[in-house]
Formats: sequence, structure tokens, C-alpha cells
Amino acid sequence: MIVRLAASATTATFSCDTRTSWPTEMKFRVRVLDPVLMSISETLVEAPSKEALGSQLADGRRIIAVVPLRDGLPSMTSARGSPGRALDVAWWCRELMTLLKAGMTVVEAIETLHVQSTGDVARASVQQGLLEQLHQGKPLSAAMESLNRFPMVLIASVRASERSSSLQEALANYLRYHDMLDALRKKVVSAAIYPALVLGLGLLVCTFLVMVVLPRFAAMYADVRGDMGWSTQVLVTASGFVHQHRPALLIALALTAAAAIMAWRRGAIQHVALRFVRAVPPVGRALREFRMAKFYHAVTVMFRGGYPLDEALRRCEGLALGDDVDAAMRAAHDALTQGARVSTAFADAGLTDTVTRRLLAVGERSGHFDQVLQTIAERHADNFALFMDRATRIVEPLMLLSVALLVGGIVVLMYLPIFDIASSIR
Repeated sequence: MIVRLAASATTATFSCDTRTSWPTEMKFRVRVLDPVLMSISETLVEAPSKEALGSQLADGRRIIAVVPLRDGLPSMTSARGSPGRALDVAWWCRELMTLLKAGMTVVEAIETLHVQSTGDVARASVQQGLLEQLHQGKPLSAAMESLNRFPMVLIASVRASERSSSLQEALANYLRYHDMLDALRKKVVSAAIYPALVLGLGLLVCTFLVMVVLPRFAAMYADVRGDMGWSTQVLVTASGFVHQHRPALLIALALTAAAAIMAWRRGAIQHVALRFVRAVPPVGRALREFRMAKFYHAVTVMFRGGYPLDEALRRCEGLALGDDVDAAMRAAHDALTQGARVSTAFADAGLTDTVTRRLLAVGERSGHFDQVLQTIAERHADNFALFMDRATRIVEPLMLLSVALLVGGIVVLMYLPIFDIASSIR
């Protein structure tokens, strides 16, 4: 199928000029099967055309895939594990689900996505990597796992669907999981935008006052004779220091900003901030609501995909929910393997509150356990969203007040010496 895809790409590329003659020798990247060693390898071969390669090489190795080497087209191995730009997994799931509903097979759908994403290197590399693995006879879940581009929950859901031939349902379940997390993240981002703008603007105003305005006031006050109050002394001393060391301070500010950006990209600031906010009880409880929403939704996706609950718990350990939640999942898994009831195992492991435990008990009686898990996940997500709404109403006025006090304090400090000057004149 790679051969067919490469041929179609060749036709599309050169159909605009059919009079152009082919070069005498073309280079091809060929994947071959050694019938003696039963191993697959790749090699570069020169031939007048793809048809001239035939079905096997001169040494007896059988050709199983051929890709012409041409500028703009990635090689067969370039997609495997290449870092590249992050793939929009939700887009990929929606597109694949649409093509499957239209009656395509998985391979045909991936080939269609590959042709569609010709102008996007990141998407094209992923589709090509998937095609290579599928052509080798691997299942879709194994192909996805080998690329390191897809989340663990999606891979586990696809792997479960391969047992029951319900790939479309697995993709739909993952999309519900993704949309829930995406909505919570957007709520956090939207809640943080306004305070961040206010804080950034306040810092810029304060920096301008300290670096530009204060030195001019200090130069004016320095010529005043007589005793000056403590505020004037502080103002003149600080402004003189800023005026004398302005280049060094500007360089220090630039280096601090660069270090902060690098720490943010590496996740160090987020890690420190997370540890700090967890120490605040209301915020710590809200973060646990978010982690529980993510955990129960992931369990729901895998349980609906056909995983038994203990196996779903084991696979959820890669969600990066924290050491405490991972330890709780392992404890619940061990309890379930020993025959404990789900509500008891989860409660003893610390994965429930009173309402969640009763909901799990209802699921044990009714048999609609996937619906109960979905309800629990939505309940935790709603609790987190409610906290964000309330916190936004409290934090925004406090942030405005803090910035106003900071800027106002600097302005008052600049004008206080006027009273000292007036008193010295008297």
C-alpha cells in the first residue's frame, strides 16, 4: 500500500507537466524481507523506474515496500519516533472516526489522512509512521504506541477495541474524555488571563516609575538643603542607586526574564507553583477534584472499551496524577485482585468521598457501572469548574487592589518629600 500511495503522490506531483522526461536513474528507499533470516531491513536502490525494481533484489531478498526519494517527502524511517510538532490528537480521532463511518478500513482511512496532510510535516510523518507499522502486520494500537505521539488512554482504548471491533466507539469515548479535560483547562486559562494582565501591567508601571521617574524626582530633591524625613532619604538613596547602576539593573532584569521563560518551558515554575498552591487547603481540594475527574473519566473510557476494572486501574498509572493517586490506584488494584468490592476497594484506597462511594455501590447493584463512573467523573469536573468560578470572583478584585496599592504607594512616596521641603522652608 505504500507503493500505491507513493505512486499516487508521484502522479499528483508530475501530472502538471507530462512532457518532462524521467531521469535515467532514480533512487528508492526499499524495505526488503530476507527469507533466510526472516528479518526486515531498508536499503537504497537505484533504478530507472519503480516498475524496474520488480518483486525482489538480485540477492533474493523480497521487496515489500518502495518509496521514491524525492525532496519534500519524508523517508520511511523519519516518522518513527521523530519529535516534531505536537499532533492534534482530537483532530486525528475525529477525522479517523468520520472516515470509518463512511465505510473505509483502518488502512484506507490512514492513507486518506496521509494524503490530506501532505502540507503538514508533523501530521504527514505520523500518518506515514502508522502506515509503515500497519503494513508490517501490527495492530493499530501497537503502531500508535511505537510513535510516542498518542496519549496512553487513547492507545489503551484502541487496544481494547481491537478485541471487540469497536474502534469508532473507542474514538468517541476518548473524544468525550479529551473534551472534558480541554474544557477544564480552558476554564483555568480564561480565569488566569485577567489577573496575569493586571499583574503584568502593574509590574511594567512600577518598573517605569522606579527606573525613569524616581531618579528625576531624586535629582530635584537632592539640591534641597535642610533636614529631610526618612521617606525622602529612602527615595534619594534608592533613586541614586538606580541611576548609577541602570545598565547593570536592566541586564539583570533581562537575564531574570530569560531565566523565567526557560524555567517555564522546562516546567520548573509550574512544579514549584503547584507545590505552593497545594499547601493552600481550598486550592489543594480543587486540584484533587481535577485529578479525580481525569482519573474517573480515564477509567470510564477503558472500562467501556472492554478492560476489566483492575486492568483499567493498572493502565491509569501513567496519567501523571501524582504519587499519592498512583499509590491509591495500586492499593485499589491489589484489593480488587483479592476479591474486594469496588466501592470498598476504592474507599479504602482513598479514591472516594461519601457520595462517590455510594454511587459505586449503586453501580455494583444495577450493573450500569460505566454510567456510574461517567457520573462520578462529571461530578468532580463540575466541582472543579465551580471552584474556578468562585475563585475568579475573589482573586480578580484582590489582584486589582494589590496592584493599585503598589503603584499608589510608589506615587505617594515620590510626593511625600514635597511636605519635607515645605517644612524646611518654614
